[in-house]
Amino acid sequence: MQPSNRYTRALIDAFFHWLRAFRLSILMGAVLAYSTPSLLLASTAPVEAEALAERMLNALGGRASWAATTNTINDSQQNWDGEPSLLRVVITMDFEQPRFRVDTRAEGLHVVRVIDGDRHWRLTRDGSVSSVPDQVLSDDLRWYRGHIYRTLHRIARRDPAIRLSVGKEGRLEVYEGATRIAWYALDRSAQPYRYGAHDDEVGSVFGPWEAQSGGIRHPVWASRDDGRWRAMLKSFDVNVPLDPKLFTPPG
Repeated sequence: MQPSNRYTRALIDAFFHWLRAFRLSILMGAVLAYSTPSLLLASTAPVEAEALAERMLNALGGRASWAATTNTINDSQQNWDGEPSLLRVVITMDFEQPRFRVDTRAEGLHVVRVIDGDRHWRLTRDGSVSSVPDQVLSDDLRWYRGHIYRTLHRIARRDPAIRLSVGKEGRLEVYEGATRIAWYALDRSAQPYRYGAHDDEVGSVFGPWEAQSGGIRHPVWASRDDGRWRAMLKSFDVNVPLDPKLFTPPG
């Protein structure tokens, strides 16, 4: 009976060895089935975002043109629900450093706001010159960080400080560190028809990018989603020599 018992035990041991191996294979299969799509998604997402950015840049004049654009001067007529309701606004923006000037005019009104690195000043309604208030300064620098055209420039020159991702509804999203600074929703021609910055999920709506200057395209109009702010392009210039006097306070 002993040989028979040894044979039976061997069969039992072999069976349990096979069962453990079978369970392990099932477990590993489940792990791979769960993780493989995530790994593929992680590896393909940057490629997909880069391809989407390339299509967008091609539709807006090309990567080389946007990468070579170092400043813009945007002159627009703006209608809004404030007072006065009709404005003429000229924005001079330097893409290479935090430096910009916003000139706003209306009937009986001329105000200016300038940020130039650590320096800043504003010309107020009463004609006096003073520093930009802290909250306005913070908002302005945040606006500059995610500005639509400066961000296009950074995408075009592949700024290593930003990364691209594809967000909900196929939007192209731009991150600086862990913070989303801008997103673009593209139409079938790959032109942005909607753009937002930071945590704004609604953004602004854009008309066709038919205006051209310096090889890049610019939308002919823009509007907030509710229509309470609307802008119509008057002129658009790029790579203009920026006179330091533009950023120097009067007097």
